[in-house]
Amino acid sequence: MKRFFVLWFFSSFVLPFFSCSAGAEGEITLRIMAINPSKDQTQKAEVKAYLPKELQSEDILDVGDLEVAYDSQQGAYFVYGSYDLKPGETLEREIEIKDIWQIPIEELESLRTEAEKTAKLLEHTDFQERGEFLRAVIEAKVNKIIERQRVPAVNPEKHISDHRDNLALLDSVKAELLIARSLLTQARPKTAVVMVWKLFVGIVLFLGLLGVSFYIIWHKQLKTITAPTFGTASSTAPKAAGAQPRQATTDKPIGPDDIERIIKER
Repeated sequence: MKRFFVLWFFSSFVLPFFSCSAGAEGEITLRIMAINPSKDQTQKAEVKAYLPKELQSEDILDVGDLEVAYDSQQGAYFVYGSYDLKPGETLEREIEIKDIWQIPIEELESLRTEAEKTAKLLEHTDFQERGEFLRAVIEAKVNKIIERQRVPAVNPEKHISDHRDNLALLDSVKAELLIARSLLTQARPKTAVVMVWKLFVGIVLFLGLLGVSFYIIWHKQLKTITAPTFGTASSTAPKAAGAQPRQATTDKPIGPDDIERIIKER
């Protein structure tokens, strides 16, 4: 992926500028050019160019005959050199650095895949809709980062600014993925919830029917125990003198009317 950047700066005697293009994969070539605008005087060009603050010493691969130093106040490395330029002469120097303003595509695809798997696991749960929403949001942000990195920036400021925006998007993707992971620990299958409620209702109905059955049985037994019962006249009871023998009736039990009649006869 080729990138061309231009950063202009001025000095008292020369007009230098700082440009950039892509080198090998994952590398960027910075080009420093200094021009002596005089047509009749040789001038000394004091070249000094600050490198982006994100660069570390190991990210600076090759500076040619330039020197590298670190400015603690600026918090950035810079290259510098002193050259005598003849009238109208142009000086060019190249600096090879790593392109650290790229998020690896493998990392982005890994996040996308994890979001898809998480949404799949949340299917048929109470968090299905929320999981699908998070998956869609994560995929949109990942696609935006990939598209932004695919299109070359026109200058180093834009390239670095885009990268910082991409890092912010990446942080939000990771935060949303963390939310999706937490939903997995809380999710319960919808079928299991329904089965639990069905089982609960079934147990309540069973206990209710069992209670009604026990009440009916108890009520019947209570009526049987408390019902009045009367025995028949004893065959061995002494007979009154002159009394005619009576034939015991066993066809039906003696009731209250029969008791009254027997007392009158006596």
